[in-house]
Amino acid sequence: MLVNFFNSEMFRNSYVVTFSYVRNSNYELGFKQRVHRDLPNYPLNFPNLSDYSKVPKWFPLLVKKLIMASLRLFLHLPLLAYQTYILFRLLKRINPEILHINNGGYPAARSALAAAIAGKLAGTPIVIMVVNNMASNYRHFSRWFDYPIDKIVVSSVHMFFTGSKEAARRLEKVLNLPAEKIRTIHNGIALRDLKSTAEDTRRRIGINDVDGVVFGVVALLIPRKGHQILLNAILKLITERKFYKRQFKILIEGDGPLKNELVDFVEQNGLTQWVTFVGNEKNIVDFMAVLDVLVLPSVQDEDFPNVILEAMALGKPVIASRLAGTPEQVVDGLTGFLVEPRNVDQLSEAMFRLLIDPDTRNELGRAALNRFNDNFTSEIALENYAREYSKLLNSQL
Repeated sequence: MLVNFFNSEMFRNSYVVTFSYVRNSNYELGFKQRVHRDLPNYPLNFPNLSDYSKVPKWFPLLVKKLIMASLRLFLHLPLLAYQTYILFRLLKRINPEILHINNGGYPAARSALAAAIAGKLAGTPIVIMVVNNMASNYRHFSRWFDYPIDKIVVSSVHMFFTGSKEAARRLEKVLNLPAEKIRTIHNGIALRDLKSTAEDTRRRIGINDVDGVVFGVVALLIPRKGHQILLNAILKLITERKFYKRQFKILIEGDGPLKNELVDFVEQNGLTQWVTFVGNEKNIVDFMAVLDVLVLPSVQDEDFPNVILEAMALGKPVIASRLAGTPEQVVDGLTGFLVEPRNVDQLSEAMFRLLIDPDTRNELGRAALNRFNDNFTSEIALENYAREYSKLLNSQL
C-alpha cells in the first residue's frame, strides 16, 4: 500500500508526504524501483539484531541464533528508548498532522512501536498504525514481556487499521481494543506493467510445448506457504486421475530454504514432467500473465495476500487456502475456489475441476477481474484512507 500512497498524484496533491524508514540497502533498492516520484525521506540507522552476519562466521548457526536472541532480549528496552528518542526528535522537526505507521504483523517491529510512542510524546495530532498480518497472542512466554509496551502503544495510537476483517478481529481481541479504535481497509494495488509478451515469457520459462492448463504458485519456499501440500495434491491428481504431462503444468516461482527438499520430492515421485521450479522472476506480472490459474496453498500466517489481488487484476481464477482474509478476496465458486489448509483432497479436487472445464476457468477469471475492479484497485483503497484521515482530523477540531 505504501507504494500506492507515494505514486498517487491525487494523494500527493492532497497531502504533503514524507517518508521515514530503517535504512537497508535492499529496501532502498526496491523503493527506488517501485516509487516513481520524489519525496522527502528520512532514513534511520537502527541496529538489526536479526542479522546473523554480524556474528563471527566460525560460530555454529544455533550459537548465532542464541547470541542474537539474547541480545534482542536484553537490549530491547534500551533500543526501544533510543529509537523513541530519535523518532521524537524527527517528529518535532517535521511536525506532521498525521503519523501513518506501516507495519507487518503484531507484535510490531521495534521501530514501529517506537514511532507510536514518539508520536504521542511529540504531540502529533493523529497517530495511526496499520497491521498487515495476524496478531500474536500472549500464550507464548516470548510475548509476556511485550504486554506493558503494548498497553503504551495502544494508548498512543488513535486508530488501528488492518487489511482484512479477520485480522481486525484478532487484533481487537489480542490488544483488547474498543471497537471504535479499529478499522478495516482492504488493500488495493496498481498492477505493474508487463515487460514482455506472453510468448516470450513462455519461451523463456520453457513451457512452449505445454498446450494444457498452466497453474502457478508465487511464494517463498518456506513451510507456511504449503508447497508440500500442493505437491501431494499433484501426485494424487496424476495417480488417481491419470493425467499426462502435456495436459497441465505447475510453475513454482520463488526461492527459499525448502527448495532442495521440494525438488527432491518432485524427482523421487516422478513429477518432473509436471512441475517446474522457475526461481525468482524479475517482473512477477509477466510470469502471472502466462498462468491460467493461481494457486496459494498456504497453511498459516496469511492475511490479505497481494499476489491474489494481482492474479484477479489479470483475470485469473484463484485457488487459495481458507485463511484469515483470503475469503474476503476470493468468493468461493464465483472467482475461484477456497480449500481448507492442508487438505490435499480438496486442493486436488479444485485443481481437477479447473483442469477439465475451460468454461468454468474463463467464467471465474472474468468474475475475478470484475471483483478486483469493484473493490481492490489502488484508487479505491486510497479514497478509503483519505476518508478516514478526514474523519480523524475533524475529530480533533
